[in-house]
Amino acid sequence: MDLIKIGKHIAEKRKALGLTQKQLADKLNMSDKSVSKWERGICLPDVSVYLELCEILDMSINEFLAGEEIPAEKLAEKSADNLLQVTKDSKNRQKFLKRIIAALIIVTCIVLAAVSGYFIREYINESKSYIVALDPESPEMKTAKLISGFEEAHLFRYSLHDRYEKLLVYMSEYHSGELIEKSEIACLIYDNSASPTAGMLAVVPDFEDFTVRLVISDDTANMYTDFSILEEVEGREYYGRSATRIEDRKMIKADKEQGLCTLIYGKDGIWMTPVDTIESGDMPDDNDYIYYFSYCFFK
Repeated sequence: MDLIKIGKHIAEKRKALGLTQKQLADKLNMSDKSVSKWERGICLPDVSVYLELCEILDMSINEFLAGEEIPAEKLAEKSADNLLQVTKDSKNRQKFLKRIIAALIIVTCIVLAAVSGYFIREYINESKSYIVALDPESPEMKTAKLISGFEEAHLFRYSLHDRYEKLLVYMSEYHSGELIEKSEIACLIYDNSASPTAGMLAVVPDFEDFTVRLVISDDTANMYTDFSILEEVEGREYYGRSATRIEDRKMIKADKEQGLCTLIYGKDGIWMTPVDTIESGDMPDDNDYIYYFSYCFFK
């Protein structure tokens, strides 16, 4: 994100309301030094302050993160752009952290040669391609929810140590355990000489409009797409809902479809269905509707 642009926008909105930095800080129970840092583009406020700051300055969360006024007709596009930026920022932080960790590992291995076997095993594990779900309490997850305005978001970070030709993402729709439709909802084709090394993938459901937004961002490409769920289902607004996703880190297996997350809906109740259960082909018939998201990296 452009911290300078965001900072200037905060300052403009504050001045337009006739507030000093001290007055704005008091409303947020913070110091005027914090406000000064935001406006100079040194740092962003903590995620927990976003909504209150936007309410005080009379702007949307997307306008805040974009650092500019957003016409109504461009709101959906800017929301997607902000989601993509969140994934990029997270990816850049991960790269920085990995460099720090790598340096620490080297130093530690030199000093503590006796435990070198442990670090070798860790390095081997890190060298494999994998995907992992972000912690629901992480700043990226919280920001994604605020940007989208939705109650729920599922973010996944992947690291690739092999070359791949394309990434496909699928959505399979089940009614009472029976597969009704399987759709290819995203396809990224890579130049083999510029295959990505890392990326982020987000599945963000909108429970009010019954749509889902899929966002993918990696070293070589960015994309988002929206699609409908529970179409023509009577009384769908009263259905119970839940979700499951992959647990811990999962190794990416080339040319093999693997599960990512599920969205579960039920008229009279819902039963948690793990991603691994569906991935293994053992689909229970307990839930009225399940939307199962899976992916495949092709070599």
